[in-house]
Amino acid sequence: MLIDIKKLLIEREQMSLTDLARHFYVSESIMLGMLSHWQKKGRVESFDASGACGTGCGSCTESEQSKVYYRWKKVAEKPIFTKRSE
Repeated sequence: MLIDIKKLLIEREQMSLTDLARHFYVSESIMLGMLSHWQKKGRVESFDASGACGTGCGSCTESEQSKVYYRWKKVAEKPIFTKRSE
């Protein structure tokens, strides 16, 4: 399923946790665990899009809930392989 998550994020560019969990018919907590695998490797990043207008006044329905999205990074943020020091 990890490879399927990768393919979907590349295809759709970004998705919310809820949408990812619904797509794969799993709970959000299970999806968070799978996303954390890719985040540890530096391949998935999350960003908060709540208050996207920049004001953060809270008067619109968009600001009622936090909107966290995930996207695939073409280049890993951290090195995947490390050399052992002797």
